[in-house]
Amino acid sequence: MERLSAFLHDFPALCLFLSILLGSFIGRFHFKGVGFGSVVGTLLAGILIGILAKPELPDLLRWAFFYLFLFAIGYSVGPQFFGSLKKEAVPQIVLALVVAVSGLATVIAVTAVFGFNEGLAVGLLSGGMTQSAALGTGLSAIAELPISDAAKAVLVADAPLADAITYGFGDLGLILFLTWLGPKILRADLVSEAKALEQQLSGGQGSGQSFSAAHYSLRAYRIESAEAAASNVAALERRFAAQRLSVHRVQRGGELLKLDPTLALKAGDRLVVSARRSAFLDAERDIGPEIDDAELLSVPVQTAAAVVTSAEVNGKTLGELAQDPAARGVYLESLQRGAELIPHEPWTVVQRGDILRIIGAPGDVERAGKHIGFVERDMSKTDLMFLAGGICAGMLLGLLKLDAGGVVLGLGTAGSILVVGLVAGWARSRYPVFGAIPEPAQRLLMDIGLVVFIAVVGMHAGPHAVEAYRTSGGSFFASILLAGVIVTTVPLAVGTIVARYFLKMSPLMTLGGLAGAQTCTPGLNALREASGSNIGSLAYTVPYAIGNILLTVWGPVVVAIVHAMRTP
Repeated sequence: MERLSAFLHDFPALCLFLSILLGSFIGRFHFKGVGFGSVVGTLLAGILIGILAKPELPDLLRWAFFYLFLFAIGYSVGPQFFGSLKKEAVPQIVLALVVAVSGLATVIAVTAVFGFNEGLAVGLLSGGMTQSAALGTGLSAIAELPISDAAKAVLVADAPLADAITYGFGDLGLILFLTWLGPKILRADLVSEAKALEQQLSGGQGSGQSFSAAHYSLRAYRIESAEAAASNVAALERRFAAQRLSVHRVQRGGELLKLDPTLALKAGDRLVVSARRSAFLDAERDIGPEIDDAELLSVPVQTAAAVVTSAEVNGKTLGELAQDPAARGVYLESLQRGAELIPHEPWTVVQRGDILRIIGAPGDVERAGKHIGFVERDMSKTDLMFLAGGICAGMLLGLLKLDAGGVVLGLGTAGSILVVGLVAGWARSRYPVFGAIPEPAQRLLMDIGLVVFIAVVGMHAGPHAVEAYRTSGGSFFASILLAGVIVTTVPLAVGTIVARYFLKMSPLMTLGGLAGAQTCTPGLNALREASGSNIGSLAYTVPYAIGNILLTVWGPVVVAIVHAMRTP
């Protein structure tokens, strides 16, 4: 064991990637949907490797990656964050604020009762509220405290230790609340609530799939119907408007004619059309016999990600958008808001920043994409100048301080980078001519940025964990766990009461909003399974965007308040 420790100590880069490897392995284990995830798994693996090898890694490494994570998370939620500031989203905004503020108050109260220091308080916040970004911003604030380096080292080591102890119940407690305790408090059956809410949103017209690509197909017919032969392309499409029929090709005498809405059809013409499958039930009677011609049916098909920026599209339902002439010949594969896929039913309201993955002929996709907003042309290219410039701007903004009666106020480096990321993401959604960071690149920056930061933090905290156990025993760890349970459950209970009885939100929307307010995707997944519906995600996205910002900002706030409480 000593030889292994010495070997690992000499290769700190190996320790780093070994922590990520083992952490990802730990994160894959789930029991009934509950698990640590790769971030907390990496923290645990880092603590173990830190105890074993005591590797020496520069602070610059973890902060560089954490800044990448902060900018990426701000960039990703920026459109939803600013887009949520409207009247319709007020209940969800208030719910997110209630959960965040009650969580902050609970952390401060529990810290005072148990006599925890600044580091443990930050760990309680990040673990109990399942927001690992708060750990990073809290550690950044600790580094700026006017105390000795030795005292800072203790606080910096305490924070990830408390996070590791409390994060497990943070996830588990939220899932149990959303699927068991919350429904009991609200006296609601989740399956029945989901069906009732879907019926309410659809106006009693059923769920339908008027825009979904899953219910469409491509067919070819020879015109023999007298009515079809006496019409033109536009008239034929209007006749089947409810099924969204679109003519893609007209072949006459072996030649493909140039498509035009006014093109007159004739008996014997061969058509290629796409439509909802129900349109083909009587197509042979209304148009003519179906034909099987592979060459004729080889219509080019393109898939694209169209981002909603158009004021004309923003606020429309998918049903309304499906009937818009600009959407002719285009079908919807998925609708994404933030990081979540949301129901793409006819009653779903489209919002600025939503990503519609559409499929159709290249010309149709081009036309629909311009109408919706803009189409991401190159999903693999990241504007590195924009990324680096944003982080530089955030670091410079973080240097600004305001002395208010002896109290120094400022966003700090971490908070400033987050704010710049928010503005950058919003600006990109409004003016999509610069600053492209495709979604896969955003996910990579968030994942690798946070996991490298957490791995380094864990390795630095490992030796301290052993020392803490030797000096304080198991009671120390038990008190942290108990405090974490309180921090997790109190904001959920407060949020449930306010949402249901003051904001008059439905039970399922309340629970979906709680999952978003604590930025817990596993909780939303558990709610989906328990309700048998994805409709709860409609209440998830706004609180998720706000929760990501507030809980991350609470890191320095907790440090400042607890430090003031502990300073004579």
